[in-house]
Amino acid sequence: MQENALSMKEIEDLGYYDFMSHLGVPYFHVGGLTSTERLAELCRINKDSKVLMVGCGTGFSACFVAQSFGCSVVGVDIAEVSIRKAKERAEALGLGERVEFRMGDAYDLPFEPDTFDVVITEFVSQFLDANRAFREFVRVLKPGGMVGINEMYRDRNIPQASEEEIMEAERIFGEITQLPFSLPSSEDWGQWLQNAELSDVQVHKNKVSVSVKDLKLMSKSMGGFGKFARLFMSLMVGMTRYTLASKKIRNRFRQLSKGKRILMRNRSTSKHVGYVLAVGRKV
Repeated sequence: MQENALSMKEIEDLGYYDFMSHLGVPYFHVGGLTSTERLAELCRINKDSKVLMVGCGTGFSACFVAQSFGCSVVGVDIAEVSIRKAKERAEALGLGERVEFRMGDAYDLPFEPDTFDVVITEFVSQFLDANRAFREFVRVLKPGGMVGINEMYRDRNIPQASEEEIMEAERIFGEITQLPFSLPSSEDWGQWLQNAELSDVQVHKNKVSVSVKDLKLMSKSMGGFGKFARLFMSLMVGMTRYTLASKKIRNRFRQLSKGKRILMRNRSTSKHVGYVLAVGRKV
């Protein structure tokens, strides 16, 4: 069945990421394209790099990296709707020769050892067994290649009241996505990269914010402000439509808003939460 012919029941039954891809949400990680650009720089991506993005979603970051750095990018994701959207995005941007998307499992990547110069995740390792996933990332890396992650963290020492709220947000995101979700510390992320026998590990902590630069990058990557504005309006119309039509989706959005408010807007909790840009090199 074609995606635009899905019934409301079928839309309600879509998994979280397939549903968001159906809506047209371009990416899911905090920090926006500014963080994607910075992570690519930390991974030393250039025009000769072959990059793998695990959990690529609808391909927005993958296409952005290919456009910005002139490299080749392969994206894998377990969500079928996301891969379909990603292929459509690459074709629309004329990136067919440099960007490829396929279904794939982070724990069993469909590639030979020593294939890529860089492996990246953005708000994906958050839901994985990091020790297991990072070993698989290292397997497909060439010697000297880089693993780079853009993932959320929480401080280790948090007042009990704030910790309880953050745990509630973790429960909400786990329930919505039907995936295990918890916020590790920045120290945990560094340790897991080291456990994968990566060297020169760096962990950079950042607070969640929206910058003018990020809005400009997003607009540029979409082909101009007009297309950016049309996407925004399309998202608003779609969210309103499904919220009004479905109690199940309405409750999902309500819970999502509550979780985001705890992690990103409440002053007592958001000051203990942020995202890391962390990298390590395969020896």
